Order: sequence, then C-alpha cells, then structure tokens
Amino acid sequence: MKRVTLVTNMLPPYRVSFYRALSRQVDFHLLLDTLTEFNRNWELPADAKELKLTVQNCRSFVYSRYRGDVGYREKRQFHFSEQTIPMLRALRPDVILSIEFGLKTLWSIFYGWLFHVPVILLSEGTLHTEGHVGRLKRILRRAIVSQCDRFWSNGPDSSELLKSYGAEVSLIDEGMTGIDTQDWHDSVQYQLSQRQDIRTKWNLKGRVLLFSGSLTPRKGIAPLLSAIEAWKGECAAFEFTLLLLGDGEERSAVEEWRKRNPEIHVVMPGFVQPQDLPPFFAAADWAVLPTLDDNWPLATLETLVAGLPQLFSCYNGATSDLCQKETGVAFDPLNQQDFLRALREFQAAPEGRIPASIVSQISCYYSAEGQARRALGSIEKVLEW
Repeated sequence: MKRVTLVTNMLPPYRVSFYRALSRQVDFHLLLDTLTEFNRNWELPADAKELKLTVQNCRSFVYSRYRGDVGYREKRQFHFSEQTIPMLRALRPDVILSIEFGLKTLWSIFYGWLFHVPVILLSEGTLHTEGHVGRLKRILRRAIVSQCDRFWSNGPDSSELLKSYGAEVSLIDEGMTGIDTQDWHDSVQYQLSQRQDIRTKWNLKGRVLLFSGSLTPRKGIAPLLSAIEAWKGECAAFEFTLLLLGDGEERSAVEEWRKRNPEIHVVMPGFVQPQDLPPFFAAADWAVLPTLDDNWPLATLETLVAGLPQLFSCYNGATSDLCQKETGVAFDPLNQQDFLRALREFQAAPEGRIPASIVSQISCYYSAEGQARRALGSIEKVLEW
C-alpha cells in the first residue's frame, strides 16, 4: 500500500471523514502544525482517533489581515516548523500532499527534490481571496507551482487561481472538498420529524432565515444586519426569524443592533458544536452566508445537503459550483440594493425544500467517499509520472 503524507496546518472535524475514507485506500499519515487554533472552538469527533497523525513542535504567531477592497480586518494564526523535513524522512512517503503556498510546501518540495518524491499541492484560494497579493508573493507562488507535480482545487474558482500562477489545466483535479454528506443528510432528516418541537423550543416564528458561521466582519455580519434593517419596513407583515448560529468578535455589535430593532425577531444560540447543528437546519427554511471573502465554505454545502435553499454571496468560492435555480439566489452583499433583491426573493419564494434528486446528486459528488475516489485517482496519476 502506497504511503501518502499530508502536510497541513490543523485537523478540522469536517475533514476527518475524507481522511478516513482515503486511509482505506492508501497508508495515509497527517503531519500537522497543531490540532486547533486560538479562534477555533470545535471538538474533534471520536473517529479522529483512528487517523495516523503527528503534531509538529511548531512555532506560531497571530497577525492581522486587512482587506481594504471589501472592508474587513481579522486576526489569523501563522504556523511554521523547521522539523518538517526530518519528520518526512521518518515517514518516508511515496507521495506528499501539501496545503497552500507557504513554508510547508517549500519544505515538501525540497524533500521531494532530495528523495524523488512527487508533491501534490492543495490550493483552496480563489482570484478573489488570494488574487490581490503583491508582486513578490506572486513570484514565489509561481515558483512553487512550477515545482509541483499535480494540483487539487475545490472547483473552477480555485482552479483559476492556480492557472494564474502557471499550473497546467491537465494537472488540476477539481472537486477536492466535501463532508460526510450521508451522515449529515440523515441527521437532518431525522430531526425534520421533530421540526415543530425544535421551533417551539427556540421560539422560531414564521419563515426562518439561518446564518451558520463565525460572527466576524469577514462573514458579512455588518452588511447582513444593515440589509435586514433596510428591508424591515417593506416586510412588516411578513413574519420571519433571523437565526444566528455562531460566535465571534461581532457578537456585541449584533446584540446592540437587536436592542435598536426590537421588531425584528432574532434568535442567537451562540456557538454550536458541529454534531449539534442538524436540529437548527431542520427547523430553518432558508439560509444566508453573506461572506466577503471565502474560498469554499463547507457551511454552504451543509446547507444544500440539508435541503435548504440559500442566499449565495458572489464572494463565496462555492457559489459557482452550487448555486442553481432550485438551490437559491446569488447576490452581492456589499451592494445593499442587490442584498435587498435577494431578501425579497427569499420572501416571495414558495414553501418547501430543495428537490431530493438535486440534493442526492450533489451529496454523492461531495461525499467523503467521492472525494477519496478523486484523490486516489490523482495519486495514481502522479505515481505514473
């Protein structure tokens, strides 16, 4: 069985099912900087213990990322380790998978050059999320791309970024993202039988518009609140609930906004662990993620697999893959008039969830097993090289 090592920053719970599925096909090992980060509150599922993993003795620091073009600033954590090459030497992989365009990939490329091991680069960024970088970074990234043997992208938007750095189209494998769609779908379906009880428990009234994500500037909380406040006058007779799942630095601003707008019904359960989310998706009617800067947020896929139509931000890398006439409406959250148009379409839409045939098709493609099949095919191709 071929040995495959993924050099990455951390282990998010939504990746565990894919890693386990890939582990059934290859001898798979995770080489991590850390298990979690300062702003991540999630708990790893029990089956994460089945994975082979090594946590590096990495160094890290927190920095502030500013996007003037879409108007937000947020804190992020950067990790690096000088132990990557010795640890790769101990693992002796036949193929290295490395995430993004930083030190982890540079160490991986150097190891691959020393020991004739192919390197596959996993790139999730898009021309919107990463296309604004400076000249020196672009030169470095083009150099990294030129030394990698194959590429994984989430979809067309992230493929465009890779192509801008010189990647050959024939070497890019798309659809390299997903969740345990079957488990998620089944969990939401089970909760649907208790939908009314859930709505009563959480005091959800009328049509429920769900937001699931961090309450941060990057997720578009300010445009969301501004648009709903502008919309409230024209929808006074329309009963609805804004259901905000998550926590973050904008929570106090949301609480202040609630006090100023008591006529808008808002429910805020706070941060919810991934395994406890299905009841809320069963109780909701539509969802919105007005993100200003996201590669391919899996909350968008979770929403679709749950059968909920949604408002898709044009800055969401998953919109080009998942937004169809039956699955929702695309809009620009930075254009309030366009946001209002989307809210009106939500208001005017007939009751009901996404057709089961569409949910089934998308669930199959983005399942852990589907992603693992594509990953294995890519690994086999690069070993033929």
